[in-house]
Amino acid sequence: MTPPIELAHRLLALAERDITSFRALASHPEVDISATGFFAQQAVEKCLKAVAEYHGIVFRRTHDVDELVDLLLQHKVAMPFPSDQFSILNPFAVILRYEETPYVSMPLEEMSHLVDLAYQWAHGVVAA
Repeated sequence: MTPPIELAHRLLALAERDITSFRALASHPEVDISATGFFAQQAVEKCLKAVAEYHGIVFRRTHDVDELVDLLLQHKVAMPFPSDQFSILNPFAVILRYEETPYVSMPLEEMSHLVDLAYQWAHGVVAA
C-alpha cells in the first residue's frame, strides 16, 4: 500500500500538471471559460485532496471542492482562507463541461488567484 505522504506528493504533481494546462488555456482569449475553469477547478481539487492524503484523511471520489473543504475542516485541518473560497469553481468540474447551463462569468485573474492560493497552501503542507 502506498503511504499517504507519497499519495499526497502524487496529487500535488497532478495539480501542477493541471495548473500548467490552466495557464496555457488562460493565455488564449479564444478558449471558452468553461475549459479554462475546468483546469482551475481540477488543480484546486487535487490540492485539497493532497492535503487530505497528507493528513491520512479518507475521502470518496468526488469533484466537489466544498465537500473536500468540509471534510478537511471536520478533521481540524487549518486553512488560511475562508472555507467557501473555492465554491465558485464547483460548476466548472462537470456541469459546465457536459450540460447546457447559464453561463458562469469569472475573471481569469480571480481563477488564477484561487489556483495560486490552493497550490501555495497545499505545497506548504505537503512539502513541509
